[in-house]
Amino acid sequence: MRLEKHNADEMTPLERIYAYEHGLSYDRIPSVPFIGNVRCKVGGMTPEEYWDSAENMVKAELMSYQRFGFDRLGIGPNTRGISDALAAQVPDKKQGSLVLDDYSKLEYLEPVNARNDLVIQRFLQAAEMLQESAGEIVPVEISIGGPLTIASFLREIELLLRDCRRNGDKVQKLLRIIVDSQKSCIDAFAQYGVGIAMADPVANPALIGPKLYEKFVFPYTKELTDYALEKTGKKVSLHMCGATYSIWKYIEQYQLNEISLDNIVDLDRAARELGKKVPIAGNVDPVQSMLNGTKEEIFADVQKCIELGNSAEKGFHLTTGCDIPDGTSPEKVDWFMEAARLYGKKR
Repeated sequence: MRLEKHNADEMTPLERIYAYEHGLSYDRIPSVPFIGNVRCKVGGMTPEEYWDSAENMVKAELMSYQRFGFDRLGIGPNTRGISDALAAQVPDKKQGSLVLDDYSKLEYLEPVNARNDLVIQRFLQAAEMLQESAGEIVPVEISIGGPLTIASFLREIELLLRDCRRNGDKVQKLLRIIVDSQKSCIDAFAQYGVGIAMADPVANPALIGPKLYEKFVFPYTKELTDYALEKTGKKVSLHMCGATYSIWKYIEQYQLNEISLDNIVDLDRAARELGKKVPIAGNVDPVQSMLNGTKEEIFADVQKCIELGNSAEKGFHLTTGCDIPDGTSPEKVDWFMEAARLYGKKR
């Protein structure tokens, strides 16, 4: 199956993004609702069936584009895939137990070789198929999660955050292994011409504070965004949860295609301040609007976000403030895109 331009649009996503970034005429603003498991519902499969099959991942992504016509396709390995690949190295794990219940088990961990790892292989296969089917129409991105969030899948989050204060050298060693695994993923996926996406919700400054962010998040995220640009020729799409005001001075130093902002962030302030340095994206409420809202409420939220975000000097993409929750009707995504087409036209 090869994609074609969506019948509700005048341009393909690649044409639209190029025109938007170069100050040319475009039909509507680039729009990416983070649809989460809605893609599984559209594809007629369970999340487990999606996760376990490259063919199912590709099917769900293509069917979702055909229905909604949004401006980016994306697959894992995500935080889960990379943490699963690392956890598989630790012997004698019990189901449901901590992978790193003590740091002596770090001796078993070494960076994942993405080209050889069985977990990552599914996503490499899916990336190749997805780029072949869709790459001439719509950008394809591969999510590699975020270092601190991957660490929290291996070392229970409360222990990990405590360790940042009391056992920082061990946390740094773990993060080095994780980041080198993510760089291996970038190397492996770069051959398919895809971009890189990251999300690091545990790095929310409400959880760790700006001082620990500077020590345990900033240098690794900077390294990864620089590396991704070098290897793929594309800047990274980064999502950060929470009220991120205190770490904007770090975010503006990353090589970003966009920084996607939580719906609790003041988009007007973000456009005026952060939008001078990097493109911003946001931030329709995924719960109150997308899960629980009426069509009129979704339209109003989309219109407000476009009006506020469009003043960003470095550009604005319309997105949801985080993944749309399980149980959201696909019809709500239809309404989101309908509103984007109505209010996102170039004036």
